[in-house]
Amino acid sequence: MVPWRIASTLMLCAPGFASSAQPDWHLKKDEEGIKVFTADTDNSDFKCIKVECTVKATQSQLVALLTDIARQPDWVYGSKSAEVLKTINANEFIFHSEVDVPWPCADRDYIAHITINQPSPQLLTIDSYSEPDMLPLKDGVVRVKKSAAHWDVTKEDNDLLKIVYTVSFDPAGSVPAWLTNMFVTKGPLVTFQKLKDKVGLAAYQNAHYDFIKE
Repeated sequence: MVPWRIASTLMLCAPGFASSAQPDWHLKKDEEGIKVFTADTDNSDFKCIKVECTVKATQSQLVALLTDIARQPDWVYGSKSAEVLKTINANEFIFHSEVDVPWPCADRDYIAHITINQPSPQLLTIDSYSEPDMLPLKDGVVRVKKSAAHWDVTKEDNDLLKIVYTVSFDPAGSVPAWLTNMFVTKGPLVTFQKLKDKVGLAAYQNAHYDFIKE
């Protein structure tokens, strides 16, 4: 794909897979209950990524963390800055973020349109797609124009949530293979390790949303 530094940040911003066929997933990392898979895509030279893990939290706690956009740099690997551009309603908004990418690559930025839904009390879904033209381009920063991601968050026993997160996108510009390989597993692992830690913060424990039935 691209350095996971970009992909991990896009986890909050990116709708499901662009490929019609089921991806052939290959396990690349399995640590601390976090599994990271990669697969080739039919319509891109870059790999898609899937993360599976279990988190102790309510659905509302998780949504509170994921929608606390200004604090993304505290836990999303490589996130440099993030801000909400437009709030459409309680479960739909658009935000902009800039991603720190190691030399020799230029930093990336993206604009994401997120929608959160609860099809049933047991299942929460989060989808996103790019809105690349909402802001002018920034000198020295490459705009990510194509992205797709999806979260399935399923309630389990003992206040646990099973998360299955998938992401696929084109990072735009030139990305060396060695840099891609370095970040394709490290980034998602670090991000979800921090997610597990941050979701339990006091700021999110009493979160409540009218569109979520706990």
